[in-house]
Amino acid sequence: MTAADFEQAIGQAFTIETGSGQIALELSAVNRIASSPRPGGGFSLLFRGPRETALPQATYRLAGNGVVHDIFIVPVAADAAGRLYEAVFN
Repeated sequence: MTAADFEQAIGQAFTIETGSGQIALELSAVNRIASSPRPGGGFSLLFRGPRETALPQATYRLAGNGVVHDIFIVPVAADAAGRLYEAVFN
């Protein structure tokens, strides 16, 4: 996976399965990591989810934009608009 794989999907929803049903996470941002040793470059993804559902850090299967990815996400913030989660590829 590369940053370019996700940059076209900013603003789109990805669905994840949890024990209590499906939750939609919107891809909010793709941030490139210039100093990454990762082949093709590192990047992070920021997702926004609903305020009323708090997901613990874990690997989730995200489906959206015609693809399915198993991605480790970490909660990083919450505000009136929802909760933010980050996935880092470094």
